[in-house]
Amino acid sequence: MSEAAAELPTVEYTTRIEDGQTIIDVTGETEVAFIVQSDGGERIYFPPEDMDEKPAGDPDSPYQPSDSPYEADSPYQPADADSPYQPSEEEEETSTRGVTETRTGFKITHPEPACEITVVRRTEV
Repeated sequence: MSEAAAELPTVEYTTRIEDGQTIIDVTGETEVAFIVQSDGGERIYFPPEDMDEKPAGDPDSPYQPSDSPYEADSPYQPADADSPYQPSEEEEETSTRGVTETRTGFKITHPEPACEITVVRRTEV
């Protein structure tokens, strides 16, 4: 095994079939693609966009957060949990493209049982 191969971050995933869908839980390296083949054809899944990026504030912007003593009395605070516009805690967030971010990586939900799963990733560090 070459040194470059030894230095590549690991990708770990588990697969299962639930209710006729293939579920793939991915942890570790997120710059990977999954090619899932099933009776309905082939589909390629990528990790969620901007998964590791956190929005950075512009230090030159006048719109910076502050510790204002008036903040607690502001009418612009988030609504209480009893608002009809709050998402239901019982509903799981589902992506239209079959990929959702999780606390430790991401989850792929393919609509059919998979016949074959191929993992593709960069070979360079």
